[in-house]
Amino acid sequence: MASSFLLHADKGCDKDTWPDTLQGTRQLYDNWAKTYDPELKQHGYNGPTATVKALVKWVPDKTARFMDIACGTGLIGEELLKAGYSSIDGLDMSTESIKICKEKNIYGRLVCSEVTTNRLDIDNDTYDVTVCVGCFVPHHMNEECFPELARITKPGGFLVITMKQAYFDTSEDYNYGGKFEAAIQSMVQQGKWEVVARDHVEGYFGEHNGVTLVFKIM
Repeated sequence: MASSFLLHADKGCDKDTWPDTLQGTRQLYDNWAKTYDPELKQHGYNGPTATVKALVKWVPDKTARFMDIACGTGLIGEELLKAGYSSIDGLDMSTESIKICKEKNIYGRLVCSEVTTNRLDIDNDTYDVTVCVGCFVPHHMNEECFPELARITKPGGFLVITMKQAYFDTSEDYNYGGKFEAAIQSMVQQGKWEVVARDHVEGYFGEHNGVTLVFKIM
């Protein structure tokens, strides 16, 4: 199985190599969990480091409460800890990834769930910061979950998303190109958030560049 996981990494999670259902994506991450960390690092995955670098200027309070959406095996949590943050919860749909997170002892509460339009088992206005890194990929998360991500984040808090730049540049890949930007602007028009930063991430995933978006919740 390892070679197929490396193929996903080499391709930057493109539509030709990724599962075509949410259930398939969950199974991929379950099977990948034990080798996920070294394989992603081997292939130059810069998402966690770039995300934390972008958010520190917006979140100087080291006691801020974080939710790491699609936390996987805890790579984001590790970077948050290095930056001095310690109040971190996590959520992921992969039970095997959650097990590894527990072993790392990074997170307070860990929730096993996918993120769709359904209500999460999280109260309104719970987190100062919600982070989503590398999870806007095919048959995983899409723009329809924006209202739910905003709901769990406190007014005045931040939602931080880091993803592959190509999803903005083209409309063919999973329809992210058009729908994602339209959904962002719809949330602005509804008074749900404002876009406070849009940072280019050079070498987000090997040769693939990325973007970090920072939204302030209203």
